[in-house]
Amino acid sequence: MTPTVGHTGPGPLSGTDAREAARIVMGECPRLPFLPELADRGIGADAVGRTGAMLADLPLDVSTRGWRLAGSVGRPARRAADLLDRDADALEEADEIARGVTVDRDLAREGRGRAGQEPVRPTERRLQVRVLGPWSLAARLELPGGMPVLTDRGARRDLAASLAEGAAAYAGRLGGRLGAGARILLDEPRLWHVAAGTVAGPSRFDPVPAVPAEQLSLSLCRFADALRTAGVAEVLVRAPGGAGPEAPARWEVVSEPPRGETPLDGLCVPAATLRAPGSGAPGVGQREVDPATPDAARAAAHAALDAAGTVLGDGRLLHLEGLPGGGRTPRTGSEVEHAAVGVLDLLDRLAASRCASLDRLVLTPTAGEVTTGREDAVAALAAVRRVAEATPPAAE
Repeated sequence: MTPTVGHTGPGPLSGTDAREAARIVMGECPRLPFLPELADRGIGADAVGRTGAMLADLPLDVSTRGWRLAGSVGRPARRAADLLDRDADALEEADEIARGVTVDRDLAREGRGRAGQEPVRPTERRLQVRVLGPWSLAARLELPGGMPVLTDRGARRDLAASLAEGAAAYAGRLGGRLGAGARILLDEPRLWHVAAGTVAGPSRFDPVPAVPAEQLSLSLCRFADALRTAGVAEVLVRAPGGAGPEAPARWEVVSEPPRGETPLDGLCVPAATLRAPGSGAPGVGQREVDPATPDAARAAAHAALDAAGTVLGDGRLLHLEGLPGGGRTPRTGSEVEHAAVGVLDLLDRLAASRCASLDRLVLTPTAGEVTTGREDAVAALAAVRRVAEATPPAAE
């Protein structure tokens, strides 16, 4: 059986029209659709507001500095919940239209889909919902007194339990409406700052202590267990790239689970993180790093490569955010083929079997490529789809 490379979007899209965003998603990512995030709509559509709207029995409101826990649900939180419901309705509507137009046409053509692929079957689908992970949410959300939730162990535990229950319920309901299993992507943009103790407090007199890497890893594994117990099919974590000397990457947190713990189902990492400055673009035969590249930069790239290789070697999923090699979005056939060779070159650098790893690889554009306008978003998602389709034949 020919392996397939997955493709989807990062989550954010430009604009304010939920229906238009949903049509784009279903047009380009029918096998692995994602819930669009339209932050241009303002308060309540931001990452904290959207994730907060999924919390179970934990009301939020806003302060002068941002979102905080509250005694009752504030108007911004009600708006966030309303926007989230509209996004779900728009995605279901776009899916119904796509099934009626595309799937029926596929069946009429002897079961063949776009580019000769098999039609989408509900049991094979996944709906990807991105939420702020428990550590980054605790770093961004305030207690009623103004300190980050991160500083209070009890509040942190309650927040994680509420998030697991609420996110699993939301993703499960929407996945059921689309005939898809739920895949939750835990976005942890503040993870390295949490590990380094560089999360900003309300003032310089209120430092936020670091959380040991072992505790971060254990809690993420157990948080994923709670989501899976609640019916989520797969749980992945999106780790940030390098955050600088003040917050060095600790890749073992997301790649090496503690002994006896069930690991997360996969890792999402910026493809640029896997390429040291000064290295040749993957796929053109230039793998050596420029000798002038700082040792720290090379070490950081090698550490990220080791983490990605560990995840693939363990049989887990690897999301690449952005295509290996960078550069502009491939548009011509030769550019798509070149990008596909770049993906295979990366697998070689990871010492991963090409045939065995392709089914566990997912390609997605970067957020920057899909938030500059509708045409750019469609072009970026279409390019990733074409590269994903071109990679298996290039591996033969």
